[in-house]
Amino acid sequence: MSVEVEVVDGVAILKMNSGKKNPINPELVEDLKRAVESVKSEASGIVLTSKDERFFSIGLDVPKLIDYDKQLFKEFIRSFNLLCLEIYTMPKPTVAAVNGHAIAGGCILALCCDYRFMVKEKALIGLNEIKLGLSVPYLPQRILQMIDERVARDVVYGGDFYSAEKALELGIIDGVFSKEELVEKSIEKVKSLNHPAEAFSAVKKNRTLKVKEECLALLEKDVETFTSLWFSEEGQKRLKEAMRSF
Repeated sequence: MSVEVEVVDGVAILKMNSGKKNPINPELVEDLKRAVESVKSEASGIVLTSKDERFFSIGLDVPKLIDYDKQLFKEFIRSFNLLCLEIYTMPKPTVAAVNGHAIAGGCILALCCDYRFMVKEKALIGLNEIKLGLSVPYLPQRILQMIDERVARDVVYGGDFYSAEKALELGIIDGVFSKEELVEKSIEKVKSLNHPAEAFSAVKKNRTLKVKEECLALLEKDVETFTSLWFSEEGQKRLKEAMRSF
C-alpha cells in the first residue's frame, strides 16, 4: 500500500508512501481514494502528510506516465482530478501537513485541504506546470483565486517555488512549524474544529458546492487540455528533461 493510515485521538493521519519523493501515480491515487473513503465516516478529520521527510510529493510520476498512451493517460488525469475534488469536498476537516517539498501535483494535493501547515526546514511549495509546458488544472487555480487573485496569477504564471515563510506571507499556507511539531499541530487543528459533525458537513458543503459544480462541468475540458499539452512536442521535450529530478 502506498498510503499508511494511523488514527490518533480520532484523527486519521494519511501518510503517502509511494516511493522516493512520493511521485503521484495510479497506485497512489487509488490508495488515497480508498484511504479517504475508509476513514470518512469514523474519523473526526484527516491529516495528509508524507512518510518521506524530504518530499511531501514531487508531483506526477513522470518516468512512469511518460510511457502511457493518450487514453490511459487521460484516465489517470481524470482519476487524479476527481481525487482532488474528493479531498476538497471531504465532509470533515482536512489539514495538509507539508513536511517536505510539495511540487506541482503535490502542491495541488495540499491546496485541496482546508488548512495547510508547512515545515520550516528548507521545504519548497509551488506549481511549476507552466515551466514544463503544461496547464494548471481548474481546481487549484480556483482555490488560489479565493485566497487572492493576484497571488493566483503570480503562482500559476510564474511557475516558481516558495519557501514556507514566503508561502505563509502570500496566504498559500496557514502556518509554519518545526518538523517535530508539524503533525501534532495539524492534529490539534482538526480537533479544534470539534463542532457537531452534521453541522460542519453542511457548512463545508455550502462552502465548496459552487466550486465542485464548476470543476465537474469543466472536468473533461480540463483533462483534454492537460493531455494535449502533455503529448505535445514541447511538453514531451520538457518532461523528459524533468525526469532527471526523479
